[in-house]
Amino acid sequence: MKVHAAQGFRPATVVASAAAAAVVAMLLGGCSTPDADASPGAGIPGTPVEAGPDSCGHGWTGGAAGAQTFAVTNTATTGMAVYLQDTRATPRTYLVLDAIGAGATASASVRLDGGSYRFVCLQADEDPVLGPAVTVTGGKVDQATPSIVLLSQNDLVAATQAYSTWALGRARTLAEQVATLDGDAARGDLGAARADWLTAHTTYGTLGAAYGAFGDLGDAIDGSGTTGFRAVEAQLWGTGGTAGARPLVQGLVTDTTALVKQLQDPRMDPLELGLRSHEILEDVQRETLSGRADGPSGTTLAEVAAAVDGSRAALVQLRPLLAAQGDDLADVDAALDALAAEVATFHHDAPAGQTGWTPWPALTPAQRELLNARLDAALEPLARVAATTEPRRHP
Repeated sequence: MKVHAAQGFRPATVVASAAAAAVVAMLLGGCSTPDADASPGAGIPGTPVEAGPDSCGHGWTGGAAGAQTFAVTNTATTGMAVYLQDTRATPRTYLVLDAIGAGATASASVRLDGGSYRFVCLQADEDPVLGPAVTVTGGKVDQATPSIVLLSQNDLVAATQAYSTWALGRARTLAEQVATLDGDAARGDLGAARADWLTAHTTYGTLGAAYGAFGDLGDAIDGSGTTGFRAVEAQLWGTGGTAGARPLVQGLVTDTTALVKQLQDPRMDPLELGLRSHEILEDVQRETLSGRADGPSGTTLAEVAAAVDGSRAALVQLRPLLAAQGDDLADVDAALDALAAEVATFHHDAPAGQTGWTPWPALTPAQRELLNARLDAALEPLARVAATTEPRRHP
């Protein structure tokens, strides 16, 4: 279970009992660690606050600007999401506690400027309940909790549609590149086939944010190794050569053509865009840089470079929404630039028939450590993007 911090803060870990395992807090302040317990308020620090359909926010009367800790108890019989918001016409949100279990208590801390605030309680299939407005006395405080404007699915539709259009164009390019690869294999041109395999494979790697729309085609194109890119790679860099690869390339032509058709009506979930911008590189950390995905072409690091480009492609469409939150993504851009630059040091000019990429096993432990450090530095701010752009129901 994770806590996602807003701009400038590090995610922490939620400690939760089994009865409250569904509690997920997004601590926008990130200055403390939320806890949850099965018993209402039992040993949980903070001002007791009720979260129920008839008692949302009861127990909190405001107080002075600065640090405040709440012990929020769900008094309903079903799960409850709880927000802490200010009372302006378009409210900004300072704390999100997702799915507090019935009877469970969650503790979280924020630092608030003086102003007017309220809790908002949301049960599934029920209208949001606004708690009473309370006044926090005083003025501005140092290191106040950052805030966001919650996004709905409707807010993300335009960005998702724009990304879907980009992904469709990219898939068409991919299909053309695979057709070129098929021509290479038909002619028996091994050097051209290897080069064009890499071009097409890295193009596919930039489509990470659309993977959820691929269905079974994802595994067919780049899955187990019995079909698609992995199977073709084994032949081109193995004993099969172009003759062994040709039937597999023809299958890849069929599958990438089908992908173009499928992405004409992708039905991408608005939830996926921000989440995938982060998950693309999580997959790199879990699969690619573990060495498990290393193939005979030795182009693992080309896959990493493609994944960075794929993450950036998703961020392009999210930038206007995040800019409205006051997030210019400067730290994300810097981290991705540093990761891309580090990866690029392992690519060099090479004779025809060679990829120019340093194979993953050839990296020294120090080089692998630095690459993983660059990846970790990019994943942290991308986790914030995923949390900020998660569509949520709100008043």
